[in-house]
Amino acid sequence: VSSATHNVYAYRFVNQDGVIQEGSEDDDEHGAGRTLLRTLRENNVQNAMVLASRWYACKIGSKRFAHYGNAGLSAVNRLVN
Repeated sequence: VSSATHNVYAYRFVNQDGVIQEGSEDDDEHGAGRTLLRTLRENNVQNAMVLASRWYACKIGSKRFAHYGNAGLSAVNRLVN
C-alpha cells in the first residue's frame, strides 16, 4: 500500500453521542473518496473505514471511479456478510 500511486479512503463512525462522523480522502483522484463514502452511506455502514489503493499503469479515465466504487462495494459486502 505504501508504494501505491493513490490511496483513497472513506470512513463512517458513530460517536458517543450517536452522531455519525464521516469523511473521505481522494489522494489526488478527485472525487474518488466521495465515491467510496457514497457506497458506505448507501449501505448504511457504520464504524468502518474502507481503503482502495491504485498503482498507476495507464490512463483509465473516468472508469477509475467505477473501479473505486466496486472496490468499496466489495469491502462493504465483506463487512456486512
